[in-house]
Amino acid sequence: MELYFSAAERARIAGYGEEPVSSVSVSGQVACELCIRPGSDLLAFELPGAKVAVLCKTDDGPDDQVANPTFARTDEFGNFTIDLPSQLHAIPNLERACAVKVLQLPADSSCRLHHCPSTNYGLRLSSEEHGVRAYTTGVMRLQNSDTPHHKCLSVEERTERR
Repeated sequence: MELYFSAAERARIAGYGEEPVSSVSVSGQVACELCIRPGSDLLAFELPGAKVAVLCKTDDGPDDQVANPTFARTDEFGNFTIDLPSQLHAIPNLERACAVKVLQLPADSSCRLHHCPSTNYGLRLSSEEHGVRAYTTGVMRLQNSDTPHHKCLSVEERTERR
């Protein structure tokens, strides 16, 4: 069916239009990992106020295009949930076609990130029931220092050494 119909036609055929007949949401958390120096503890904390977007590629046209990016800001715990517009619900293999990107960090953040703006985080289907699909990115761990994180101690490693 994908070969014969455009994304817009597939959406129309599937019943997606002005009145939503399904719901698709993407959620996750943005965290900042801090490693002060090699051998120190690896600290992680939530990043409230970060701007994130869900970007989906469509197969309309000669080049893959990003259709209807949707945005959100993380809450006080670094969590976000984005409800995708209904025209994106019919995209086949949404996990491959869409990704989440951190676009902007809060200005007042004590975390100064060396964040590559081209980094995308993939989606995983977390639940599907009665026309409602939920996807997650899990925790998106951004790094803020030049110290390689593998040289720092995670909580688990610190506990094992005791």
